[in-house]
Amino acid sequence: MSRPATHTTATLATLVAALSITAAASAQGVDLQTTCSKDADSKIDEGLTHLHNMMYIQAEAAFERAADADPACAMAQWGIAMANFHPLWPGGPTEDETARGTAAAQRLASMTTGDGIESAFAAAAAAFYDPGHDGYRARLAAWAEAQDAAFEQNPDNLDAAALAALGRLATAPPGPARIEANASVGDLLDGLHEAAPDHPGVIHYAIHAYDNPALKHRGVPYADVYDAAAPEAAHALHMPAHIFTRTGDWTKSIDLNRRSAEAALKHSEDVIQSHYVHAIDYMVYGYLQIGEPEMAAKLIDQMFAIQNHQVSFGGAFGLAASPVRLLLEQEKWAEAAALSPEMHSAIPWEKFPQTVAMHWFAKGLGAARSDDVDAARAAAAELKALQAAMEDSGQSYWADLTESQIFTIEAWIELSLGNEARAIELETAAADLEDKIGKSPVTPGHVLPARELLGDMLDQAGRPDEAAEAYRATLAVSPNRRRSLAALN
Repeated sequence: MSRPATHTTATLATLVAALSITAAASAQGVDLQTTCSKDADSKIDEGLTHLHNMMYIQAEAAFERAADADPACAMAQWGIAMANFHPLWPGGPTEDETARGTAAAQRLASMTTGDGIESAFAAAAAAFYDPGHDGYRARLAAWAEAQDAAFEQNPDNLDAAALAALGRLATAPPGPARIEANASVGDLLDGLHEAAPDHPGVIHYAIHAYDNPALKHRGVPYADVYDAAAPEAAHALHMPAHIFTRTGDWTKSIDLNRRSAEAALKHSEDVIQSHYVHAIDYMVYGYLQIGEPEMAAKLIDQMFAIQNHQVSFGGAFGLAASPVRLLLEQEKWAEAAALSPEMHSAIPWEKFPQTVAMHWFAKGLGAARSDDVDAARAAAAELKALQAAMEDSGQSYWADLTESQIFTIEAWIELSLGNEARAIELETAAADLEDKIGKSPVTPGHVLPARELLGDMLDQAGRPDEAAEAYRATLAVSPNRRRSLAALN
């Protein structure tokens, strides 16, 4: 569900100008003034800092400490409610997170908030947890609209502006229109950054706004500074790698994700937070692009040796994607075909069909490229069942991506059977669909781009000029990909 913008460009400029006057004169970073006790107020700032860095477990803990310090502090309950939904993370909150957030929102509704920013923020949290909404996307849209209203009512509040920007990113329309929407949000964040260059939310959300091929270069200045703004936050250390992946700067990406993974392990207690797995997946991708698969394999072994991974979409994605990347990027087709259907025991995989799809895609593609047509068809059938589950749960992006994967397996089956024209037709359809939907921010890249696979097929068919065109198109979206570069040399 998309939400129309509520501000014109002129209004945004006015709001940024108003904010600049006050923010420039105040301390940089997070400093939300509340009516809570002094001790609780400082913990609110700590929790909000973690919230802006998307360190949600730490954020919730800080807001809980604020509630302990001042049981009448309404903003502590606001923070707990906010920490239990994740506006930009695919998959939505877990059942436990929804329960905790709902309970906090109910407590908040019975408490007295201060005027102005407190009441506006409380209204935004309440909008998300309103039981009348039909599904997570509707909840997000209601929250984003209320968060925009909070900004409109408090145009000189930096955190209101930052959270409004987050809401707009979370509800941006799909497809090409998202670029325009993200550029508009980026304009707002650029203005905020001038006023408050150290604010973690402004830097973080700007990276998300520019995490796409068309806007990636606008994100580089933010990627260069975010790790220094939050040097202990695993997600903050990772986020610049989104931009450096877009620009193909593998050394920077690997270094940042190494630091992110170390921070995630350091700050994990009962479970290993999914920030660790997320960083490992990006690091694996980076090492494969610089031709060091041994390092990638070592990281995967270390990750799989851990049994207490956090159950989340991000964790499931990294645990599914990394071993698949290792085989497919090295063209180990027979090994990919032989992957066991059993996946890491820490994850209830039935909850994340879009991640299981990568596993079956690897098995199917590996089988088809090994001329095992029956096994490839069986894998395609598994993908179709997973795709139906995604469609039933409203996961249209992942259902479309799975359709592209099915096309790819069917294409290589056709090629194995000698039906070259049909194979190229199907792989072209796969590439066109994958290009249309783009990549999700959860991944550094598709486990093997369909456009690159089209290049492989055209080259195998004795059409080198068209193959080169496909590889160059792949590099235009994913610079410095090793397979495409090697194919062109």
